[in-house]
Amino acid sequence: MIFISVKSFSQQNDPLYDRSQKVHFGFSIIGTYGKMKFSGSQEIFTLENDTLNYISTKNFPGLGVGGIFNYHLNENWDLRSMIIVQVMTQRNLTYHFRGGIEKTAYLQSTYFELPLLIKYKSERKKNHRFYIIGGLGYRYNFTNDVETQRSTTKPIVALKPNTFNYDIGFGFDLYYPYFKFSPEIKISNDITNAIVKDGFIFTKSLGGLYPKLIQFSLHFE
Repeated sequence: MIFISVKSFSQQNDPLYDRSQKVHFGFSIIGTYGKMKFSGSQEIFTLENDTLNYISTKNFPGLGVGGIFNYHLNENWDLRSMIIVQVMTQRNLTYHFRGGIEKTAYLQSTYFELPLLIKYKSERKKNHRFYIIGGLGYRYNFTNDVETQRSTTKPIVALKPNTFNYDIGFGFDLYYPYFKFSPEIKISNDITNAIVKDGFIFTKSLGGLYPKLIQFSLHFE
């Protein structure tokens, strides 16, 4: 990639790329890192025979792909949307009970995402420009565990299938003779409580769950 970039920047590549067409399409390869913000419930202190000491989390990387729709507003502003499918996103909640007993709930997610984003771009310098991006999105979780059978020995923490999130990030547009390549880092966090309450201690002990994602994307347009 360094060799290609150096060779590309030695010449002026498609100086009218952003102006020649209002609409551009593309695709993305996305690496993710799933995190989970949670809060404890006051019920944990009032449950009879409660032996839960604390809850810990473990986060994992994931993968995704996406399709890009980009509408050029003017020299510095774009309206942008994507259809994203993210797979292999996982976060674990481990419940630590007295006596050294541990039980882990595996929160595995496969997301369909539809964000609406505003992109602000700096002035183009030869074959590159910096940008920031932000907006709101809708997220559907196919593997939400709402209907999964659960028990005191089978810890299940279900997440709501439909949630909303905010996105904020930055990246670089790198111009090549036949396409534009854009590496991007973005934070994508749920703004609604995603937990589905049931009658077991694994959800009773939680006041709220807010999934978070760090996304590193390689955009091709």
